Amino acid sequence: MRVPVSRSRGGVPAASRAARALVVSATAALLAAAFAACGEPAARGQALPAAEFLFAAGDSTYWVRSGGEGMRVRSAPILLTDVDGRLIEVFLSDDGAEYPSASFATTRLWARALQSRDSTLLFADSTVMRELTAWRKVNPRELEIDPNDDDAPDDPRTVVHDGIEIIDVHGPYLTFEHLLDADIDGGPPHQHRGRRFVVDVRSGHVNSLGELLGAEEARRVVSVAQASLAQLTDSIRQAGAAGDDRAQAAVETLDSFVFDSSSFGITDLAREPAIAFMVPGQATDGEALALYLPPIGVRAPRWWTPVRSTLPEWSTDSSRARWERGGYDVTAVPAQDGELLGLSLSAHGVTTSRREWPVATVAAPAYQLIALEKPPLDSAGRAALARAFDRSTALDGLVQRASHRRPPRRHDAVRVSVRHATFSAQP
Repeated sequence: MRVPVSRSRGGVPAASRAARALVVSATAALLAAAFAACGEPAARGQALPAAEFLFAAGDSTYWVRSGGEGMRVRSAPILLTDVDGRLIEVFLSDDGAEYPSASFATTRLWARALQSRDSTLLFADSTVMRELTAWRKVNPRELEIDPNDDDAPDDPRTVVHDGIEIIDVHGPYLTFEHLLDADIDGGPPHQHRGRRFVVDVRSGHVNSLGELLGAEEARRVVSVAQASLAQLTDSIRQAGAAGDDRAQAAVETLDSFVFDSSSFGITDLAREPAIAFMVPGQATDGEALALYLPPIGVRAPRWWTPVRSTLPEWSTDSSRARWERGGYDVTAVPAQDGELLGLSLSAHGVTTSRREWPVATVAAPAYQLIALEKPPLDSAGRAALARAFDRSTALDGLVQRASHRRPPRRHDAVRVSVRHATFSAQP
C-alpha cells in the first residue's frame, strides 16, 4: 500500500492538495457519524466503551475518543507511527527552483517526535541541488519564474527532479521509493533511476535485510527473491515468444533488470511480516523501469511483536477487518465498490446482543490502528498530538505548493506495461 503524507516547505509540515477534497468529504461523514454516535442513548444495558486510538486510512489519520461523555472524532492528513510508546510524525519537504528553460525540484523525508521540536532528516538526494548550483553558474542572468503562471513554459530544456513515495510504515521502519529524473541540456547523458529503501524513523539509518531479519533469514529471502525474478523473466520471455504484445515490448528491457538485494520494502501478509523487492531497470532510452516481485513471508523478528496488533485482522471472506483491544473492538467493513470503509466501535468480549456504535465512513484502504490507552496519553502527549492535528489541518487549507513542471516521457506506456504486467511468479 502507498501512504499519502504531509508535505512542507521550509520545514513546516503541510498536506498535499490532493488530500484536501478527501478531507472535506471525510469530515462531513465524520460529523454525521459522530453526532449519531454521541446522540444515540445507550441501549440493552451497553454503554459506549471507553476508547482512544488513531486510525490511519486513505489519505488521513483519525483520532477517536469515546467514553461517558460520548464520542469525538478528528481527522487530519498526517502520517504517524508508534515507536516504543512515542508518536512520531513523518513528513516531506520540497525545494528547488524554476526558470524559463530549466526546472529543478527535490523532496526530502523527515521525522519528528510529537513532543520534540527537532526533526530528523531521514533521506535526501543531493543530485538536484548540486545540478542547480552548477546550472546557475553557467546561466547567471536567468531569473526564476513562478511555475503556476499561465505563461510559464511547459517544456524546459533542462529538467532535474527527484521524488519520494512513502509505501508503508511498520513501527520504527518506513518503506519508501525514490526516483530521480535528470535531463540536462548540453550536459551528461540523462539519468533515470529508482530504488526502494527501509529507513529507521528514529535515526535516519537505512537498514539492510540482515539488520532487520538476521543474516541467515536475509540469505534465505534473497535466494527466494532471485528465483522469483528468474521465474518472472522466463514467463515474460515465453509470453513474448507466443505473441503477447505487452510481453514483446517488455522483453526488450529484461536484460536491464539487475537484482539489488538492498532495494526492498517491508510489507505484511495476514499480520505477519514480509519482504517485497523492487528490481530497477531501464528502457532502451534510459527511462527508469521497475519490476515488483511478490512479497516473501519471513520469520517475525522481535521488533514485529508490537507492530502486529496495529494491523487489521481480516475475516476469511474479506468482508470485515477487526482490531481487538482490551476493552473494545474496532471493525471496518468495506463498501461494495471497495472505495470506502464503515468504521464502528463495540465493547470487547460481548457475545450476545452485540452493540456497535458507528464511528465514521473513511476512504480505503485501512493501514493501522494505534491504541492510545496503554500506555495512556498524558496531558503533554495529548497536547502535542492536538497541535500536530491543528497544524496539519490548518496548513492543508492555507499552503499552496508550487507544482514543478515534469514534461511527459516518450516511454511512459512501456513503463506502465512493465510495472503492471499480469505475469507473476510464486515465491
